[in-house]
Amino acid sequence: MYSLFRSVTSRIQKSSVLSKLLVVNMIFIISLSCLLGFNYVYLKNNVKEQVLETNKDFLDQLSGNLSKEWHEIRTAIYDISVNPDTKFLSIHPKNSRTYQTELLTYKDMLLESNLKLPFRAQISVYFPNQDMVISSDGTRNLNVFYDSLEVKNGLESCRCLHESNQLEQLYDFNKMILFAYRLFPEGYIFAQVEKTELLGYLNSETKLLDNVIVIGDQTGQPIVSTADIPSDAAGLEVHAGTTISIEGTTYTPIQKVSQSFTYTVLFSDSLLQERLQRTNGYTFGLFAVFLVANLAFLLVNWSMFKPLRQLASTFNGWTVPSATRNEFAIISDTFRKLNYATTSMQMEMTEQAVILEHNTLLRLLADEQYQMKPSVRQSLQHKFQSYMLLTLIEEDRYGRATDDYAEALEIVLSSVYPFIHLHAHNDKRIYIVGCSKAEELEELIAELLENHASTGEERYVLCGVSNAHTRLEAVGKALRESLDAISKHVPDPDRMTRVLRYEEWNNDQEAVLHLSIDKEQELVNYTLKGNSDAIHHFFDKMTVKTLKHMTFEQFRNMLRYLHDLLLVMMNSKKLNPSEIWDVAPDFNHTYHLMYLYNQIRKGYIDVAKRFALPNTPLLEQIKAYMEEHYANPDLSLTLIAEQFSITHVYLSSYFKKQSGYNLNHYMHTIRIHAAIRLMNSNPDLTMKEVAEQVGYSNAGTFIRHFKKISGTTPTQHAKLQQS
Repeated sequence: MYSLFRSVTSRIQKSSVLSKLLVVNMIFIISLSCLLGFNYVYLKNNVKEQVLETNKDFLDQLSGNLSKEWHEIRTAIYDISVNPDTKFLSIHPKNSRTYQTELLTYKDMLLESNLKLPFRAQISVYFPNQDMVISSDGTRNLNVFYDSLEVKNGLESCRCLHESNQLEQLYDFNKMILFAYRLFPEGYIFAQVEKTELLGYLNSETKLLDNVIVIGDQTGQPIVSTADIPSDAAGLEVHAGTTISIEGTTYTPIQKVSQSFTYTVLFSDSLLQERLQRTNGYTFGLFAVFLVANLAFLLVNWSMFKPLRQLASTFNGWTVPSATRNEFAIISDTFRKLNYATTSMQMEMTEQAVILEHNTLLRLLADEQYQMKPSVRQSLQHKFQSYMLLTLIEEDRYGRATDDYAEALEIVLSSVYPFIHLHAHNDKRIYIVGCSKAEELEELIAELLENHASTGEERYVLCGVSNAHTRLEAVGKALRESLDAISKHVPDPDRMTRVLRYEEWNNDQEAVLHLSIDKEQELVNYTLKGNSDAIHHFFDKMTVKTLKHMTFEQFRNMLRYLHDLLLVMMNSKKLNPSEIWDVAPDFNHTYHLMYLYNQIRKGYIDVAKRFALPNTPLLEQIKAYMEEHYANPDLSLTLIAEQFSITHVYLSSYFKKQSGYNLNHYMHTIRIHAAIRLMNSNPDLTMKEVAEQVGYSNAGTFIRHFKKISGTTPTQHAKLQQS
């Protein structure tokens, strides 16, 4: 062995400098190739396994959380079914002296139960012998209850809920899921869960993993999904090798079946895997650049190695011949490419670390018992030794989400504190900021809100700040504190931007307040009788005495309650929300209280005006109004819509559908026919005088429409009448 080693070393010593360089480079290239190949295979397989395990853990956690929520709803239904008050009220005579008192107590019990339910679920109880459905927001007969369901589900519902003989029944409607529970000997309990609330929860869970969540029934038919599922994939049986294509992306499903639902998670290559593959690409790019540079350095032409031979021969004398300009250019370009590839790899690895930190914090928000990887924990603890959570809500004067202040806030935070943007939903943004002094952070944000001039109009901005925390596992508690800082403060209508610090609130404070039965009946009477002035006074009085003392959460829930009450009255008149509002109030994503308040107030006033109109069909009322006011030059689509308390868009489509005419064309027809009658009875009038008396301020416009409708000009018509 020793002799073989000496033989090889002696041959190397006797070989030329070029041969030595070639041997050294080939050994280095082979070693680097093996190292890169091993790195590529390890990363590829390890990432795939981690993606699969992460999604399985995610499905187990998600199905467990949702099963727990469903169990809470079922438990609440069971508790109500065995409650003695339920049995007592079902057989209690409606004309009894104590009936109203018992009914109010029962409604309060339902309200208290609803406030504890997940996904804002609402429970109602139906007593057939009294033909009455009792909910926390009031009582109504069965037909009105079904009408309300049709309004909420776009006319898609079932009027057979009270006919099922099964103990439990699940109904899947357009915009909600409804549980029906049979009471014995007769009666039903209904639990309504809006799909938007459930989708909001699912979207928050799947934000980072870039997967699709599907909740289906026992047969696998989708009920709620975070993406549109193709019809050929509905009810698909999941087994090894199954894939589903959605919008050009192939997903692999993982499924879990519970007692009531089927939970399916569809996942593809996540952002983490894509970035790791890109990192491998940069690694092989670096290898290719290095290989080409070495080959170019060795094989371009013999003159390039002449300085190297001179360097080897004169090395002992420390004399270095001058290199050519071409050699320095090649070497400089090679090192520049190597530096670029190295920098790109560093950037990619930094982005991967940020994604892992982000993913870990999201998991901690959902489960504070989540076990973090040691490397990720160490990195997060270094950044966030002490931290606070910010919740930012930013909207324009129409309640639409904007991001002017959010962008400015991120720029300011990046220059002062470490932070991570955790959530970016349509309605709010959530940040974790490495800061230990709440006063400094509050002052920084307040200064930004005061000095930042948003583009265009004024913005409605609320920023909730949690207490300072040191344990990473408390990030979920910090999030609740930042949300409570917003929901528990008393709003000031005159302040559009506010920074709100978390305080210890009274947990016994009610989140939902309702009008008293007398006040509710008073508002309903004003609306049904068409007394819009009384409604003005009612809302002004309520603002002074009630709303100004409510917290943000109470104010918003009161507006939601008034909105639902208005929808019930609109349904009795068969009014569509598009007749009243260009854009209906959206309580799921809008937080601008004064915008919502003004929308609800306008809705009540416009509905009252509609109730005040005579029973004559709306089309006939519009025609009569135009016949009476055609001489008004300001008569227009907008003016007529305001007169009948409807939107101009609805007026235009309604008139076209009912009469077959365009409204503007019909208005010009009335004016031209009036002009013809006027010209026949008063032939001495000039064209300008005739035009002004029938509502045209411009004679040219009058002549153009006269010819278009009658087929002749006004002058030709006058001559025909004279002849």
